[in-house]
Amino acid sequence: MEFFDVVLKRRSIHYFTDEETSDDDINYILEAAKWTPSAGNCQPWRFVILRDPKKIHKVWKSTTGINIKTSKRSVPINPQNFIKKAPVIIVVCTDTTAYRGRQANIKFDLYSIQDSAAATMNLLLAACDRGLGACWVGMFREEALREALNLPPEMKPVAIIPVGHTRSKEKPQPRRFLEELIHHETYRNK
Repeated sequence: MEFFDVVLKRRSIHYFTDEETSDDDINYILEAAKWTPSAGNCQPWRFVILRDPKKIHKVWKSTTGINIKTSKRSVPINPQNFIKKAPVIIVVCTDTTAYRGRQANIKFDLYSIQDSAAATMNLLLAACDRGLGACWVGMFREEALREALNLPPEMKPVAIIPVGHTRSKEKPQPRRFLEELIHHETYRNK
């Protein structure tokens, strides 16, 4: 597939088949994520791969019990139930110590998230290129996810990515016109 075809075809997939996702496919996806640029070439991303349904269930549990507080009340967020149906989960983490002693250490907290988020996008595009469905899940309780994965203190979870074969024919969501998004030389309200 050509690059722009992959960009246009990628969707957030919530429906997976029972077809096995091969180690070759997962390694292809992770290889693409590995080649993401990073501040100071620190490469802070780390990936936890889950196939065990019991461990996937624990990761899913980290998406439960979330409430968003508004000015008037607390609104419960629905858990990400489709996570439980994916044959593979990739949890993208960032090593917050990767920038120690480097110039990038100045903003390590920002760079580690930015760099790992960029790796997540490469991962999603590679999954699409391989004919797999995937979804970026960022709504989770960090401490519950840390506990489920036994993460050391320097590892911060960034995203949960369910991956698998799909029959989904998701249509593209509407996008804003490019003219609405671009500002030349300075930001101007339109």
